[in-house]
Amino acid sequence: MSRIAFLGTPQVAVPALRALATEGIQVVFCNPDRPAGRGRHLEAPPVKGAALELGLPVHQPLRWRLPETRELWESLAIDLAIVVAYGHILPSWMLDSCPGGVWNLHFSLLPRWRGAAPVNHALLAGDEETGVSLMRLTPGLDEGPVQAQCRRGIGHGDTAEGLLAALAVDAADLLLDQLPLLLSGTARPLEQDHALATLAPKLSREMGHLDWQRPAADLHRQVRALWPWPGTELQLEGQALKVCGVGALRACYRDPGQLIWGKEGAWLTTGEGALELTHLQRASKPIQPALQALQPWGPSGARSVG
Repeated sequence: MSRIAFLGTPQVAVPALRALATEGIQVVFCNPDRPAGRGRHLEAPPVKGAALELGLPVHQPLRWRLPETRELWESLAIDLAIVVAYGHILPSWMLDSCPGGVWNLHFSLLPRWRGAAPVNHALLAGDEETGVSLMRLTPGLDEGPVQAQCRRGIGHGDTAEGLLAALAVDAADLLLDQLPLLLSGTARPLEQDHALATLAPKLSREMGHLDWQRPAADLHRQVRALWPWPGTELQLEGQALKVCGVGALRACYRDPGQLIWGKEGAWLTTGEGALELTHLQRASKPIQPALQALQPWGPSGARSVG
């Protein structure tokens, strides 16, 4: 029987872990517990919680470059490893250690969107579809040969959070479909067309500023792509307003940079059209329907935003 390891950390990796647990798995690797919340108490990553529920042993090495990490891994004699959003660059010696290979479920249609935030960048770019790629890991960034893919359309209201949750389930299904080939050694992955590669680098807080000189459609994608982190925001009379939800787009002939609200909802005028804001969050307040969040400025109004 093959000795299988699973490597993953966030919630999006949990469906694949649970799927693999039904097929046999020996050990789970995830990131160390991290401080979280106002009290900064240590919090276990979702994969650790799921693994412990399943009765699986868990290891949380700080770095793969440490000699003790290599010693631990080699002592396990793993035949096949599955990686989902683990958060570490794995060394060549580890990739070479598994006779059945180290396989990654990546949330994009490779070679498009290699990197840390593929779903976010697909939304930012206005892609019509995304998906999951089962790829054999190599030392290059998401450059390995692809065994199989599944596709999912991107809807007008999809957010990064919702899309990732759906893709996580797709990834589990894809893994179960392909696992017999991985275990038998009969997988035949195909090289990517590297000339078509695009990059999806890490997100930053600076990406969250909404430039109302840009078209409303661009801002619509930006809000959905950066939800829930880092989020997007506007400045209204010196106060930050986080934009938590957007709705319709419509033509507009007002100057850009106006926040207008009343019976027809809340709208931001832009360089091309107007964007409906459905949910907003003021500092130290919960997320609210836009008109409720704007009550301190009156039941209706029009203000310039920053």
